[in-house]
Amino acid sequence: MTPEESSAKARAFARKAADTHESNPPAAKMLYLKAAESYNEAAGLTSNLKERDELMEWSEHFFNLSKTCVPHAAPEGMCGAEAEEEELVLTEIPNISFDDIGGLEEVKEQIRKSIIYPFEHPDIYKHYGVSAGGGVLLYGPPGTGKTLLAKATAKECGAAFISVKTSGIMSKFVGESEQHIKRVFEEARKHPRSIIFFDEIDSIAGRRADAEGFAKRIVNELLAQMDGVDTGEDRYLVMGATNEPWEIDPALRRPGRFGTMVHVKEPDGTARESIFGIHLKHRPCKKIDYQTLSALTEGYSGADISAICEEAALVPLGEALTCSVRRDIDMSDLLHATNHRSSSVDAWYSDAERMIKKYGDSIVI
Repeated sequence: MTPEESSAKARAFARKAADTHESNPPAAKMLYLKAAESYNEAAGLTSNLKERDELMEWSEHFFNLSKTCVPHAAPEGMCGAEAEEEELVLTEIPNISFDDIGGLEEVKEQIRKSIIYPFEHPDIYKHYGVSAGGGVLLYGPPGTGKTLLAKATAKECGAAFISVKTSGIMSKFVGESEQHIKRVFEEARKHPRSIIFFDEIDSIAGRRADAEGFAKRIVNELLAQMDGVDTGEDRYLVMGATNEPWEIDPALRRPGRFGTMVHVKEPDGTARESIFGIHLKHRPCKKIDYQTLSALTEGYSGADISAICEEAALVPLGEALTCSVRRDIDMSDLLHATNHRSSSVDAWYSDAERMIKKYGDSIVI
């Protein structure tokens, strides 16, 4: 399909949505979402950067319009399957790309090979008999950008991003948790192209040997749904993120399921400079030595650096509130914040080594 064909399809959905906006808000919402997804798909098909940005703006416009479709009030106490589904999954059109994430170039390339290229060139993968199915598990210390990477992946390949509320999967009623899993994958199949994302997937996909009966059934249903996923046919892929990969049931980490495991490490020196730049570029600053900041934060996560920038900004902000004089953030503010914050990553590596040894896993850290 060409960008023009996807755009034409999007306009048709948008016209139908406008016609039913008042009379049937739920139907209009679905049509607006389809319009957004079709524009998103068109953006992923064009190589013209200006055209791509315009198509993404249209996609975001119709996605926002879908939020205005408020259904008529149902009788008190009535919720229904649609309300449950909206509570369980959040479908969005991400506005963050790989360019917005500092460093992690090796990780980005691994994701391109595992997800983006199969989406963009399914015929080539099929021609060479290379499987494009399965899932990608992002793992590593907290605060290294795993969720941001998943969202950026969806934007890079023009896919709807289906974020699963893992706490909503769990249910004490027999069979309900499995139905929730099925509903997530059914939602993915509604879209021309989509990525299902389970954050903190270890909370629902733990080792069955250590789990209770209902937790085992959740893992079994995940295994059943993920078996045989083929990008060329199903047009969706599954991503998961965890800080504790050793807790994931081994059967889910085999080829065809979460067969691709990507270690998202703390940023290197160049990446740390980039992350400082990203978090400071929209703040008033002067004479910032990014190399020095990078050297002082070796072993820090992206979240640690974000917190340092936030804390540094609070210093001149507090002065402005008390003295009514505004000044730029400078190196002294950033050095002060850096000195008062240690890395959150070291403790993770200690725990990871201990747990991997306990289970006899071959996970690379």
